[in-house]
Amino acid sequence: MKKVVLLLLIGFVFSCSDDVRIPEIIPPCQTVASSFVSDITDNSARLNWCGSVNDAGECLPVTGVTWTASWGLPGFDPDAGTIIDTPATSINITGLTSQASYEFYVKSDCDLANNDWFGPVQFRTSCPAPTNLGVTDISQTGATFTWTPGGSEIAWEIKYGIAGFNLEENEDIFATGDNAQHVVNNLLPNTAYDFYVRANCNSSTDGNQIGSSSAFTGPFRFSTCLPPINLNFDNVSQNSITVDWDSNAQTTWEVSYGEAAGFTPDTGTLTTVNNSDFTANGLCPNTTYTFAVRTVCSSTVQSNWFSFGSVTTPALGYTGMYTYEEIGNTDEPIFGDPATVDIVSVSDTERSITVKYLANLDVMGTQPTMTFNFTLNCDGTVSVADDQDTNFNCGGDNVLLGLGGATPTSYNMVDDTTIDIRFTEDTASAMCTNAPMSEVTIRLTKL
Repeated sequence: MKKVVLLLLIGFVFSCSDDVRIPEIIPPCQTVASSFVSDITDNSARLNWCGSVNDAGECLPVTGVTWTASWGLPGFDPDAGTIIDTPATSINITGLTSQASYEFYVKSDCDLANNDWFGPVQFRTSCPAPTNLGVTDISQTGATFTWTPGGSEIAWEIKYGIAGFNLEENEDIFATGDNAQHVVNNLLPNTAYDFYVRANCNSSTDGNQIGSSSAFTGPFRFSTCLPPINLNFDNVSQNSITVDWDSNAQTTWEVSYGEAAGFTPDTGTLTTVNNSDFTANGLCPNTTYTFAVRTVCSSTVQSNWFSFGSVTTPALGYTGMYTYEEIGNTDEPIFGDPATVDIVSVSDTERSITVKYLANLDVMGTQPTMTFNFTLNCDGTVSVADDQDTNFNCGGDNVLLGLGGATPTSYNMVDDTTIDIRFTEDTASAMCTNAPMSEVTIRLTKL
């Protein structure tokens, strides 16, 4: 009976109290299951972590979590390191020092007391990667790989294979000792290859290549399709250049050329030829051109470009005195019937030319000096600038028009003997007997 009374009393006390508190259950923050570092270079690295892993040790996705990573020099306090908050499970950090040790911690971004840093994971940056990859001494079965060391390393590792091979799947690595080059002699003829190289950051050159390495540089693509040899310039004129080369036992080539400023073989004028020479026509006088040639072994395999270097076409020399003749104009001469005109100004490119003449204005005792301009185009034609006042002998508002069917005409690009200039003569003055907008051709012949 006493037990029953006691239980009733306890129940009455709790039922009458307003301050009943149920103990709070605090869930843990998201834990970190593992962390690691990848993509290490001489100045960067990728920090990675997993919130959960499967039985195979593979990361499983975790959503709705913000993470906090901290990195710094070995032994640093993670609360005082370089802090990065991110919803991702990896971050790329940059600005690191070459061949230096670092470590990092990570945790979920929550404020509970059970949220501990996971780590540290230590890693070391590599030495700088090699640069300026190249290939020399190419034959149909061999080549020499070359590069420039990225730092003070004296050992390297090379991977090479058929163009487009998977760098991760090719397990063959070749130690090259203490020379920044490597010779291979097992290549297939007329085949395209890629090669990669990375630095071994240790000083050992025994071939074991144990230790950290730089990132791979590459691919550098080349082929055992033999390039042309002994390239020469021949027959250089104001508007054409002939180039030739030794065939090197090949039969088809691509020639690329263009003005030297900014020229690359891929952006030049491209032509395929089956003879070991080529003539480029329609060039501009007094202009520097660059040529490059490569062998075509198949639709997908070509040799490296072999550059001819640059050559400058000769100048035209359009200066001095010229006889003046109007062709097809039976009325008043445009320039007051001069016997000759004088080319007095030629631009550096020999495109813009100024002609001087003495105008006859039918005014007693006056014969002023006048000029007009025209342009020599690289295709051998002549253009006349619009609205040039010729002041020919009937006066008025008479101009040369360089529009419409009146231009262009032609000139002899190889020498400076003859220039034909065709334009429309707009005879706006009522004093003139010419029909309005008549077409006239002026011929200048060098004395």
